[in-house]
Amino acid sequence: MQIQTVTTLIWFCVTVQYSWASICKNLNVSLTQKIDGEGFHREINWLLERNKTTFPCKLIIKLDLSPEIFINPDQIADLNRLGDLSIFIDGDVDVEVPAHLAEKYSVYVFVSQIEEKVSFNVPFHLRYQRAQISGGFGKVLLNKPSILAKCPQKCSKTEVAAPCDIANKNQCVWNNVSYQALFDEVELLVPVGDLDDYPLVSVVTLLLGCAGCIYTLSVLSTTPL
Repeated sequence: MQIQTVTTLIWFCVTVQYSWASICKNLNVSLTQKIDGEGFHREINWLLERNKTTFPCKLIIKLDLSPEIFINPDQIADLNRLGDLSIFIDGDVDVEVPAHLAEKYSVYVFVSQIEEKVSFNVPFHLRYQRAQISGGFGKVLLNKPSILAKCPQKCSKTEVAAPCDIANKNQCVWNNVSYQALFDEVELLVPVGDLDDYPLVSVVTLLLGCAGCIYTLSVLSTTPL
């Protein structure tokens, strides 16, 4: 009887191991991406689709942002609070600095575990770039996102440290998994200042500043004490 019990237990463990291995090989995750908006203020629209075998796994969309792009932490905090998104920003974001003074960082979008199709609308902004002779447009490459999974069984050989959730900065071990990307690589255009206009802009700015000072002094001089 004891030998039979041990045999049954071994068979059960092997079956469970094979089951999780099968799930990991068939995550069947696809991602569609569309960029809306023009100018400096844009929005990423993602549609993530998966099959039911993926449900035991937690998923994250990880996006590495170049210095030319930033996501406003206050805006994301409001969206997190309202329940529209679940995003963790890994890094300090200065929304005021231009592109050549900014740093790279990553954002993690946590995916609901109970839906086969999940859509996300993530607002982002392009930074001002250095002015150039003759102006024109600068090119900004939006990196292809990664998808990380945390399943009961390890799903790939590539392990990645990422936040456990948006409320916990502690790092958990996730697996970088392959997915079907239903979109092409995106290159965005951002307006760039024209150095040829620098003398005119400087003169106009100086004149407006002087006019403002004269007006302020005239108002102060006519105001009774």
